[in-house]
Amino acid sequence: MGREEEHVKKRILNAAKKLTARKGFDATTVREICAEAEANLSLVSYYYGGKEHVFEAMLDAFIPIAQASAILAERRPEPVEGVCALVREIVYFRRSDPEISRVIHQELTRETPRTQQVRERIMPGWMLMRQFLEAGRAEGHFRFRSLDMTLVQMIGSILFGDERSGLASAMTESFPDDDTQLGDVLAFIMGGIGYAGEPRFAGEPILPGLMPVCGMPKRE
Repeated sequence: MGREEEHVKKRILNAAKKLTARKGFDATTVREICAEAEANLSLVSYYYGGKEHVFEAMLDAFIPIAQASAILAERRPEPVEGVCALVREIVYFRRSDPEISRVIHQELTRETPRTQQVRERIMPGWMLMRQFLEAGRAEGHFRFRSLDMTLVQMIGSILFGDERSGLASAMTESFPDDDTQLGDVLAFIMGGIGYAGEPRFAGEPILPGLMPVCGMPKRE
């Protein structure tokens, strides 16, 4: 496949992501996707076999959480390092691509026919987090009653912590930069699981090397 074909495919996926984040996938038409991507209407079927397969390809292209989790697991971090590193990766992910984060939020809260596809791509991260939490509690680093409830609260705080739509009237501060937000999230999470020490990370961030280039230019 030539460079132009790859470029067109990326434009289609970026357009689908942008429109789905704004309108929802069901309300987004193939015609709208192609208009946004400046691509021929027939190319969605030609490259992807239809609209539903565009969604699946979009998830594969823009949700590298499973890959990042596998790399982190290979580093064999101790529990505190593992939790801090995984929080850092997810915060980076949602701030780097708020559109795909909104798509994840839509699908998980609405229970659509596509929800399971989203779960499959984010679940490796949460299963790894569960392992870190369980090991950390066993070793005395963390203190919490229920592993399940702790994980549920962490998922909401980490993955959807910057979802402020509908809350503007209650907000009085400007949104923090990435480093400040990461510090705030870590302080909240680590305090919530009973850890009183300083955050520690397992190596350098992983996701910056996995995230695709999201702002593909339109065709000249």
